[in-house]
Amino acid sequence: MSGPAYPPAVLDLFLRAPGAGRPDGPGWASGEAREPLSATHVRVHLKAADGRIAALRWEARGCPYTLALAALLSTQAPGRPLGQALPDIRALARELDAPVGKLGRFLVVQDAMAAAVLLLVPRPA
Repeated sequence: MSGPAYPPAVLDLFLRAPGAGRPDGPGWASGEAREPLSATHVRVHLKAADGRIAALRWEARGCPYTLALAALLSTQAPGRPLGQALPDIRALARELDAPVGKLGRFLVVQDAMAAAVLLLVPRPA
C-alpha cells in the first residue's frame, strides 16, 4: 500500500522538522492561529535581536505540507528584519511544490507568525 506522493522537499522538511518544538529560555514571543475545518493549529515562537529575527521555533498540527512550511520558515526567517518578517506564502508554496488547495493552511502559518511579530515590533509612544 502506498501513500500520497509528496515532493522531496516536503518529505525532507517533514522528516527532519528543523525548528520544531517549544523554545527554551526567556525572550520569546509566541503567536498562534487555527483553521477549524482542517484542524490546522500552528504556534510560532520568535526571538529577536537588533530588530531582526534571531530564531524561530514552531509547534503545529496539520498536514505534511503545513509542517514542512513551518520547518522551512525556521531555516529562512533568522536574520530577516522584523519589518520584513512575513514570508511570501505563494513563493514558498511554489518552492514546496504545494497544491493550490494547501494555500489556506499556509495562511494559518503566516497568521501565527504575524501574531508573534506584532509582539516584537516596537510601537510608537
